[in-house]
Amino acid sequence: MIRASLFTKTLLLIIILFGIIATGTSILAAWNQYRNLTREYQSKGVAIAKSIAQSSVELLLNADVSTIQSVVDQFTEIEGVSYVIVFDGKGEAISHTFVPTVPGDVLELQRQTRTHSFNSGALTNNLRVEGMGDFLDVAVPILAGVAGTVHVGMDRALIRSRIWSAVATQQELMFVIFLLSALAAYAFVKRISQPLEQLAAHAGKLATQDFSEPLIGPSDIDHLPKKSQDEVGKLAESFITMERALRQSVRELKETTAAKERIESELKIARDIQMSMVPKTFPPFPDRPEFDLYAILVPAREVGGDFYDFFFIDDNHLCFVIGDVSGKGIPAALFMAVTRTLFRTTASKVSIPDKILSLLNLEMCRNNDTCMFVTVFCAVLDIRTGEAEYSNGGHNLPYVISHGEIAPLKNTGGMALGFPEDVTYRSEKIVLRAGDGLFLYTDGVTEAMDEGGNQFSEPRLAEFLRQANGSSATE
Repeated sequence: MIRASLFTKTLLLIIILFGIIATGTSILAAWNQYRNLTREYQSKGVAIAKSIAQSSVELLLNADVSTIQSVVDQFTEIEGVSYVIVFDGKGEAISHTFVPTVPGDVLELQRQTRTHSFNSGALTNNLRVEGMGDFLDVAVPILAGVAGTVHVGMDRALIRSRIWSAVATQQELMFVIFLLSALAAYAFVKRISQPLEQLAAHAGKLATQDFSEPLIGPSDIDHLPKKSQDEVGKLAESFITMERALRQSVRELKETTAAKERIESELKIARDIQMSMVPKTFPPFPDRPEFDLYAILVPAREVGGDFYDFFFIDDNHLCFVIGDVSGKGIPAALFMAVTRTLFRTTASKVSIPDKILSLLNLEMCRNNDTCMFVTVFCAVLDIRTGEAEYSNGGHNLPYVISHGEIAPLKNTGGMALGFPEDVTYRSEKIVLRAGDGLFLYTDGVTEAMDEGGNQFSEPRLAEFLRQANGSSATE
């Protein structure tokens, strides 16, 4: 859960930061207190030692040892003073507070201090006495060391005790601060984590929601933008906006998909209708063995503007046509349907190709506000003689296949249908002998491209037809 994870991480971070701050603060405070207490006890030791040294000058000169001892004894009652010892000019201990004798460590320190000068009027050393502890030994000379030396030992254990006491008090205060900080952090993290948890739960539900259904009632995060006037509120607002946009997109997608399915269904029907308009039964005239005929139409899209047709005008004359409407898709398909229908109607009245195209062009130019046009090649074949009269309206010229020779038909020079009404179309004639053939095609064949973007081209088509010489129309 987001709240538990966030709270745990935040609490752990607070503990680590608090530990670092507490440790650093305690070390710094202990060090400062150690220095301050050391200076304090050192100053106290120097003051006591100097006081004894000043009061002991006359007593030493008069050899009044008992009086010196009474002076020494009264200073041991001061807090922090562990021992006091007075040495004479020869380095002999004449008065001290040790019972029963002066430890060897103190005597050794005395011998060392006699070789040092007292530049500042006092000499301080750290001393450890076996069985007694650590001391701050302060030595002050009597009459510049001629009459002797006074040593005062300040107890370091008391310094450490006071330091530890101060550190413990500081740690207690730190702990109280930590508890208050943890409670404040818990409240703060909870205030942030609860909205985040709601957002996470809401985001988890989004994966299983049906966005096509309308949202009933307010969302469980609608209150967050008003409740949290911060980044969390902005995040919640983004979630709400995103969800609304998703629902809108799903609705639009659903509508678009339905419309697309309708269009695809209609296009399929339109394709079926278009394909039904061209002959698809082959051989088309099984009772006429004089010729072989085959055709195929593959639209570039669901529907297109290419078309072909063939039919007998009378018992001996076969009319055939191929055309290509400008553009693709539904407009081209509609224009193709009109062209094919008009062609059949015109050819049934006039059997000369150039007259057919002229009359057809006049019909195509009427109310042609879209300025669409169609290229058309048509011919009429006399089955008895093999004579074919043809006319071309801007279409690709068919190839004549005759005993291994491949050549395009002579161009009659006509323009595409659907532009000017006064275009003149001419006819030409050829005679097909037994075994000869005509290959009619649209530019969809020669302009087809391979993966490298290279067109099939008319030279390659001619070469293909040359190699296919002798094949049947279907092959």
